[in-house]
Amino acid sequence: MIRKFNYTGRQKIKRSNVKIDLTRNGGGTRFFNISLHLDDLDLLDNAHIYIEAYHRSGYQRFDFGSIGEKRIPSDRWLRNLSNSAIPLFRVKVVDRTFTHGRILASVDKIRPQSVDNEQTDSQSLLFVEFDDLGNLIWELDIDGDWPTLRLNTKAEEISLVASSDNRFLPLVYPEIVKQILTRVLLKDEHTDPDCDDDWPSLCLKLASTLPGMDYPPQTGKAEQERWIEKAVEAFSASYDMLERFNKSFQEIK
Repeated sequence: MIRKFNYTGRQKIKRSNVKIDLTRNGGGTRFFNISLHLDDLDLLDNAHIYIEAYHRSGYQRFDFGSIGEKRIPSDRWLRNLSNSAIPLFRVKVVDRTFTHGRILASVDKIRPQSVDNEQTDSQSLLFVEFDDLGNLIWELDIDGDWPTLRLNTKAEEISLVASSDNRFLPLVYPEIVKQILTRVLLKDEHTDPDCDDDWPSLCLKLASTLPGMDYPPQTGKAEQERWIEKAVEAFSASYDMLERFNKSFQEIK
């Protein structure tokens, strides 16, 4: 049974105070290590610390003891989550003296700093996952917790192609930018790049900082659609997408 919590009056844990590394065993099951610092917060010694890992419907909670008596559980295997997924994490510090535990401090959507001993870009706005996609080479998932580029494990050398092929990048990434901005701005009607540090705001902020761009229009579908098109063009120009594409054919000759 998942315990219910009251979120009233909670403090915010700094993202820089949480560092998570993922590894896996020979069977592919993931395991996490965590470095957690809470000394800068005013918290009750008997408040309990919970680390939660999640991806889509998969979820696991780990009890790390209390502020006064921290303990790291030896079993940190993510058995309830897909082996192909890179989960997000949240940290909660909970006062359990209430009927429903009251959250004193929290932070959500923490991304692992490394996966299988490879450093990740914790500021990146796009996860990359590998799975069987049938006859699709790639697809963009923006219905989960974070935008994710899913690549087909059956596609030859797909990891190398997606990371460095000068044809894949220009053909795929501008479309990814367009789909994400369309989802955020037009479908979800999220227009404020500064309202929080969740991915919709971060995506709008990134697009707003591209050369020649400003913050998105608050209203007007036609104006917002033009802003998205301008952002895609600015993104493509910033990363020399046309030059990359043309250069790829010169490399073949």
